Amino acid sequence: MCELRYNESSSSYEVALKIFIDDLEVGIKKEGWSPLNLGTKNENELTEEHLISYINKYLTIDVDGKRWSPQFIGKELSEDYQAVWCYLKYQGDVSRAKKYVVTNRILFDIFEDQRNIMDIKMNKTHKAYTILDPDHPSWSYTF
Repeated sequence: MCELRYNESSSSYEVALKIFIDDLEVGIKKEGWSPLNLGTKNENELTEEHLISYINKYLTIDVDGKRWSPQFIGKELSEDYQAVWCYLKYQGDVSRAKKYVVTNRILFDIFEDQRNIMDIKMNKTHKAYTILDPDHPSWSYTF
């Protein structure tokens, strides 16, 4: 689940991304990194670094063909300890932007049947709810 909101006052996209921990650990292992052990007393000291790298690789925002880089705000475990919420911010001027493309390939390289739910609010009037799959990993919005 990925919630993406455009914050007009800060000219930024705020992202809340929920990933099930067991699936994320499979993805982290595939990247060649040590287990994160999220929410345990043995949590990997490189957890934040690995999360940033993983998310940056598989979740992208392009505005008029330019890739934006995320700022990692933080993470927290879900109430049932089965998932992790990661919070990010993508900062940039969109006053003259014409086209946005959001691509979410998280876990697509691991699970053939993976679907990523996107809950998107671009502005006061435009909202979208879409499901991305490996054949269609991107959503775009043109002004």
